Amino acid sequence: MRGLEVTVVVLAAVLAMTWLARRLRWNEPVLLVAGGCLIGLTPEFRALVLPPPVVLLLFLPPLLYWESLTTSLREIRTNLRGIVLLATGLVLATAGAVAGVGHALGLSWPLAFVLGAVVAPTDAIAVGAVARLLPRRIQTILRAESLINDGTALALYAVVVGAAVQGHALTWSGTAARFLLAYAGGVAIGAACAAVVVALRRRLRDRVLESALAVLTPFATYLPAQVLGVSGVLAVVTCGLILSQAGPKVISAGARVQITGFWEVSTFILNSALFVLVGIQTPAIVGSISSVSLGHAVVTALLVGGVVIATRLLWLYSVPYLLRAVDRRPVQRTLRSGARERFPVAWSGVRGAVSLAAALGVPATTAAGRPLEGHG
Repeated sequence: MRGLEVTVVVLAAVLAMTWLARRLRWNEPVLLVAGGCLIGLTPEFRALVLPPPVVLLLFLPPLLYWESLTTSLREIRTNLRGIVLLATGLVLATAGAVAGVGHALGLSWPLAFVLGAVVAPTDAIAVGAVARLLPRRIQTILRAESLINDGTALALYAVVVGAAVQGHALTWSGTAARFLLAYAGGVAIGAACAAVVVALRRRLRDRVLESALAVLTPFATYLPAQVLGVSGVLAVVTCGLILSQAGPKVISAGARVQITGFWEVSTFILNSALFVLVGIQTPAIVGSISSVSLGHAVVTALLVGGVVIATRLLWLYSVPYLLRAVDRRPVQRTLRSGARERFPVAWSGVRGAVSLAAALGVPATTAAGRPLEGHG
């Protein structure tokens, strides 16, 4: 099927499903995915495959960039400890717990950790769609968590996929070193790109050129990080958070209005199109399962999903109490939240396109050309 036809069908589905969801007051992402599944059942769309690099390059940079631009850095600083614990500690704990289950089900440790890294991060786009009615502080925590934990999980994902493909055994020291390099490298490149963008904006006085630079920024930040083997997601998020503070000081008001309007429309289309595309590919993905029976795959998926939910609940109802016993500073006491306030945070760990793209991106063969055991 030609790209133009796919584009028209997807955009039409986005408009129709969004209108229907708002008319009936249903959850938009769920209806978009359901509509995509119906489209995916038609013969013309059964063979549609969206390559993971396309998702990672075309969709994630602009969506994550806009999310980071509209996330309050001041509120992130206020809730920094909790956000860091969720975006790093919880991701690693989830990946480890899922890896343990995967290994018990017969996967090698590298591939088990690949599975853990795939399902560990929450999705900034999905979380933003389902958490819009929550209190502002909870929204900030969830959005910041989902922005940062994508980088954490994908940095771990790159390390363990490399080990699985190369046939290397995982070592704690080697894995930790490569993970920290990918993490720190992404942050460094994001900060450097933000500095370059600020310098360019100081010299631009043309509204069209300022808008063009704003469109270029997320892609020009993501690509160098990926080429250098560090986290492109963290690079984009870091750049966006820095520019959310520095940008308004060096960009004209007229250009800012124009850029904001562009990003609001384009991110709505990209966000909704991602859910539709996920739905379109779901029937084909389910039908392509060959290494195990469909029943076994469903049980495995439910088991992994249960571990992910249980790990998040256990983390949010245990780690804060442990920290309270250690940190009794007055400023931290004012930020404490009760069990009732943590409940929506515990149940808002929505997974989305990042996990799908990562799962589809796992190579089917090893570096030696042999089938990757446990794939498919």
